[in-house]
Amino acid sequence: MTAQARPSNPLVPPQDRLVVDEWLDRITAVVGRDAKETGPEACRTAAEAAEELSAYLWMLRALRRRTA
Repeated sequence: MTAQARPSNPLVPPQDRLVVDEWLDRITAVVGRDAKETGPEACRTAAEAAEELSAYLWMLRALRRRTA
C-alpha cells in the first residue's frame, strides 16, 4: 500500500493511516499476491483485521453521510 500514490482527498484520515495500513498488511500477508503466511493463526489474524477494517470503513461511511 505504501508504494501507491495517496489521493489528494483520501477516504482515510491521515491520523488513522498507520492502523489501516497495519490491517491491510495483516490481510495481504495471508491472501495477497505474495502471501507469506499460511498457518491457521495467520488466517485468524487476517480475518480479525478484515473485520476491524470493515467496521472502521462502515463508521467512516456513516460519518460522511451525516456531513454530506
